[in-house]
Amino acid sequence: MSLKLLILLLFCAVVLSLFSGLFFLIRDQGKSNRTVNSLFLRVAFSVLIIVVLLYGFYTGEITPHGL
Repeated sequence: MSLKLLILLLFCAVVLSLFSGLFFLIRDQGKSNRTVNSLFLRVAFSVLIIVVLLYGFYTGEITPHGL
């Protein structure tokens, strides 16, 4: 699996977790831990994205370009 595809899938998981947290916040009105669990997953996926990016830069599979 390409690192770029993995980053894209992790980003989609972050967005999905964001909207599920909003849904649980509105639906449960703070009476359950589902919003907190969603926040935990969002942070974990974001950390995984950073780790995958650092690995890609270190191995040379992802190269920065631009400026």
